[in-house]
Amino acid sequence: MHKKEERDFELFIVDTLVSIYKVKCYTTGFKSGHDLQHSSLHWDATMRAFEIIGESLNYLLGNENFENLSPSYFRKIVNFRNVIAHGYFGIDAEEVWDIITQKLEDLNKDLLYVANAQFDIKEALESTIREYSARDEKITHYLQMLL
Repeated sequence: MHKKEERDFELFIVDTLVSIYKVKCYTTGFKSGHDLQHSSLHWDATMRAFEIIGESLNYLLGNENFENLSPSYFRKIVNFRNVIAHGYFGIDAEEVWDIITQKLEDLNKDLLYVANAQFDIKEALESTIREYSARDEKITHYLQMLL
């Protein structure tokens, strides 16, 4: 496991993009937060992906260039991560569902905008593609589309 300080900054951007993609995959086929919450495997995987999104964004927002280009709601995502991490059993499934269905795509677009405006994520994408190539064809394909 790498310490944050030892990882390339751009890898945190890619981590966030991968986790957004995973949430989309984990939640496909569900019709509501209630349904999702009653599939413990999908619910737990989704919550873990949201934790990674929040943790990565928290790290990224520590970079002045990233923070200056980021929409203010990125900080709310970090706060949402804290709710998940510290109040897991009190999470409103329909609120989570609203985030998935109404806000996740905007996060993806806005993160790509910030990344492309100020950062070169090509090397981080290539590195992550190599990491996933032997174990997850869908994520590999998704990342290749971002190159």
